[in-house]
Amino acid sequence: MLPKKVTHGRVKGEKKPSTFNQKKPFKGKEKNRKGSKKDSALGRTINSKRIKPKPNSKNPKIITAEDKKYLEYLKETNYGCFVCGKTDSIEWHHVKLYSSDKKDHKRLIPLCGEEHHRTGKELSPHGTPTKWRETYSMKVQNAFADEVYKKYEKEILCKV
Repeated sequence: MLPKKVTHGRVKGEKKPSTFNQKKPFKGKEKNRKGSKKDSALGRTINSKRIKPKPNSKNPKIITAEDKKYLEYLKETNYGCFVCGKTDSIEWHHVKLYSSDKKDHKRLIPLCGEEHHRTGKELSPHGTPTKWRETYSMKVQNAFADEVYKKYEKEILCKV
């Protein structure tokens, strides 16, 4: 007579060995596993918090000489914040539609550092992105960035 089968397919009385607190075998390359990379000298895996993206067509590492010249010009100017108009601690924000888009150094708007750029609780592109996009559309941001670049072209490029 055949042993009785339980509904989940195991023979009654048969126990499966426990895998509690055991590492599962990993199939694939070690460097691709959740930000870890293997240190060959020590023979162990080192976990890093974040793997930086490699430069590619969307994310080039090289800034052209023309872009460097424009960025230097922006550091010397005394533009006020795009939101409140303050002129102290200005940081230049890249206007992009998506975070994965390539940074265009000709599309920059001035924002005051903590309050309206990075970690602003009320209104900032990095702190409160949804509210930022509702308040200032891409059309408005791009128009202002274009005005700044046109002023640069008139002042600097016409002199050369």
